[in-house]
Amino acid sequence: MVRTNLCGGADRSNNFMSVAERFTAETAIFEQFPVSDSLGLSSIMAIDEVNVAFATESGFVGVGNSSLVKWTLKVSTGKGYVASGMCRDTAGNVYCVSTTGYMIKISPDGIMQWRKRLLSDHAGPIIWLDLLSVKDGIVACGDTSLFKVDFAGNVMWRQDRGSTPVRTISADMNGNLYASHSMREIGGTDTLLCYNPEGRVRWKAVLPFVRLTTQPLVHKDRIFVGGQRMDNGRKTPALFCFKDEGTKCWEKILTETPRFLSSDEASLYIVSSEPRIAEKARTLVMGYTHDGIKRWHVYVSAQAVAPLLVSKSNIGLLAKHEQSAADFFLFDKEGVLESQFSFAEKGNSDQADFLPIPTVLNGSTIALPCKNKSGVVAVQEKRGLLF
Repeated sequence: MVRTNLCGGADRSNNFMSVAERFTAETAIFEQFPVSDSLGLSSIMAIDEVNVAFATESGFVGVGNSSLVKWTLKVSTGKGYVASGMCRDTAGNVYCVSTTGYMIKISPDGIMQWRKRLLSDHAGPIIWLDLLSVKDGIVACGDTSLFKVDFAGNVMWRQDRGSTPVRTISADMNGNLYASHSMREIGGTDTLLCYNPEGRVRWKAVLPFVRLTTQPLVHKDRIFVGGQRMDNGRKTPALFCFKDEGTKCWEKILTETPRFLSSDEASLYIVSSEPRIAEKARTLVMGYTHDGIKRWHVYVSAQAVAPLLVSKSNIGLLAKHEQSAADFFLFDKEGVLESQFSFAEKGNSDQADFLPIPTVLNGSTIALPCKNKSGVVAVQEKRGLLF
């Protein structure tokens, strides 16, 4: 099976049960890649049991591991580079977008198939969201423009909006797309939009006095999104559930603002936090049913920096504490803490060592691209080298 998207799939559920039986955090291993510059501008993408796709600071994309890089390809001219998540189609072709405004398709053996300009970078580098692979094309969002490009490099449609969606675009099994369009201000009016596969707005949920703070998460025929509602001058954190035809199912008041959503068949996992000084940082992790019933909650004394990851047997959270080092927390699926792994205790105390965007590799290892080195940090059980 070809893994085509980051975040556990097009539904953006952060569910890795198909490749991860159980997360284990016993050691952190630095794996040096035989390339000349840093991998720490975008997330890495699992290709198979031993290889990952990566992007470098100097504008190269490659596939390989610390033992052997199979190929690298210069995909951007000048000072351009790839700074957003890549994706693949079911044939294994790799797609990426550069800060200079181009989308590039690369064959599994590293041959550029085409290079298509989507946006001009005259006003500065283009900020892209992670790419999304669907059955008939690739979805890209640069600045405030949303594109769908077919596998031959033709732009199928383009939508220009007044705001950049929050975090990522999501898709359901029918190819409908979901985006949280936020004005990024308290007390404004944000919108959850559903686009059909042809790029037309299928429905929109206008949310007055709401600021959306998470990506939409798709679970079967339900769409979940988190935010803050302004009520009588007070911010009230909330979780919203919609049916896939646009009807609002329910709204739940939360105690802290949702930042990340994850899901499996049994539970919806909510990672919430509020801005606090580093010494008082904390994160609230909650387990809900998909019908909006709270099952459990747990606090950790650290600031979550990435979505909660879901394996078959447990869940994992990457967070930062007051020393600016990272910790990795493992819980069972009832919220009971199994273990806490501290990078500071293991000699990786510099938070700048890696980008806090975890990728789950086949076999349950969690890998993070290094910001200032040409390699990855792998969190795993004590069993020697990753590759």
